[in-house]
Amino acid sequence: MPGPRFVADPEILAALKPAERFAYALGAQLNETTWGKRLSMAWGHNVAQPGLALTINNRLRLFGAEHLPARSIILATNHRTWFDQFAVMIATWDHYPQAPFLYCPVRSAFYYERPLGVALNLLVSGNAMYPPVFRDDRGPLLNRNVVDACVRLLEWTPRAVVAMHPEGTRNQGDDPYSFLPPKAGIGRIALAARAPIIPSFVNGLPRTFKKLLEQRVTKGVEPVRVFLGPAVPLDDLYDRPDDREAHHEAATRTMTAIAALGEADRAFMATWRPD
Repeated sequence: MPGPRFVADPEILAALKPAERFAYALGAQLNETTWGKRLSMAWGHNVAQPGLALTINNRLRLFGAEHLPARSIILATNHRTWFDQFAVMIATWDHYPQAPFLYCPVRSAFYYERPLGVALNLLVSGNAMYPPVFRDDRGPLLNRNVVDACVRLLEWTPRAVVAMHPEGTRNQGDDPYSFLPPKAGIGRIALAARAPIIPSFVNGLPRTFKKLLEQRVTKGVEPVRVFLGPAVPLDDLYDRPDDREAHHEAATRTMTAIAALGEADRAFMATWRPD
């Protein structure tokens, strides 16, 4: 399986600081080459995923696994804690035809700028938190690479899972069934790659790692619920890959689908009782 044709954009490289350039080059090698991604996912499959699963596997419940297709997908999840995407991937990992080639676009501020962040990215995901998303004034230049990279990777292999939060940032409100307005980027990627968006909703996670570990050994704690839905209907938008209105429409449909899964979770919790 040949890797995608990754060619570093000189303009992008020139805009990166030395530490960012090193982290970006490492991420590209481990995510956009065949040997690198196989190495990355060997670590993820055999070490990171089973290790992280120990934190929630005793109270994890998955609904809708039948909606995962045997092809590359964008997995869109609501965002309230640091652990949302990890929980969804732990829940779904064994339901793909092959161990997925996982990609999680992530803010660069920690994982691509600080040595601790680079090390943590390697440890907990095999550097699958890639490509980096920049939030400073370089964003308009650097973030065009995010879309291009995600499209390349979705077209490269049917094992690609690009995991994204349409809200773009954590919703820190108290109501788990309310959502921030979605960002258009997920729609832009989906229409350019013609990849299905699978909506997911996760709930039952605390906001701190300490609390997550405490709940591992606490009786009567609510389960961690992961709901998956059918692919968001986008067929009528695929012929408008460069239309910003189409990008926003795709993102809005995705958030609507996630909200519907939230209502399914609300109904489930109305009948749930502690064991």
